[in-house]
Amino acid sequence: MPTPAEMQTRTRLARFEAERLAAYLGTLSAEDWNHSTACDLWQVGDLVGHLVWIGEFYVKFVSRSLAGDVSAPPGSPRDEQYAGLPPEDFYDLTARRYRQDLGDDLLPTFVHHFRELSQLLESLGPEDYEKLCFYHSGNRSLWTLADLTVQELAVHAWDIQSCTEPGTPLSPESQPVLLDRVVQRPQPALGLAGTTENPSIIRFNLSGSVNRSYDIVLSAASTTIELSGGSSASAVIECDTEAFIMMLYRRLNLANAIADGIMSASGDGALVQAFSEAF
Repeated sequence: MPTPAEMQTRTRLARFEAERLAAYLGTLSAEDWNHSTACDLWQVGDLVGHLVWIGEFYVKFVSRSLAGDVSAPPGSPRDEQYAGLPPEDFYDLTARRYRQDLGDDLLPTFVHHFRELSQLLESLGPEDYEKLCFYHSGNRSLWTLADLTVQELAVHAWDIQSCTEPGTPLSPESQPVLLDRVVQRPQPALGLAGTTENPSIIRFNLSGSVNRSYDIVLSAASTTIELSGGSSASAVIECDTEAFIMMLYRRLNLANAIADGIMSASGDGALVQAFSEAF
């Protein structure tokens, strides 16, 4: 759980990312809203529709939690009308629906919901941080909504701007929070050859916004990410923090990053290649 000072940093960052993205979206032409993004089949307008849903429902999650209600609000992925719908299909459906229904009000509605969400997050006191709130993948502590808000805004801002303005970096201000979030995400077991009997470790030495080392530990049954310890690594990757984050968010392929000189690798090249193909 964060300290009040750490929580203040997170809530201010959430507001900052919302205001920065809103300002950028306000510069786009009508044609720009139809531009492709890094999110496969979504155009800019679809992705903003998704973010409008995020802002609206995060407000509901927080406000209902503060009222002692951790049940699923109507319109969430747990709503009976969406029973059996895979999460990715739910998000695609709601993103396109919000874009179509809101039309020219899409950006003003984005601004409204994230302003309201920022006010709610900034109003939380230490006594509220561990209160549970509904979340579609499982109830979670209220304080985590600040980090999740930063994640949604910063990563999706990159998804937009990396296509409309190639070369735009991932938000430097948010990288420490994004790193803390993404290394906690559950990862699938990859079942790579050579990891059946003994786990293999790929070590990532980070530079840039965060100077830290992480081990991706690969075994037959699991893939885990942890701070580097005393164990020896089968392969070592040198990269900046942004590249590591983007790889874990599946926005950057490891083999391509090495080929392009974004990352450098030493050690077991076959393991690195197998991991790159499976991850």
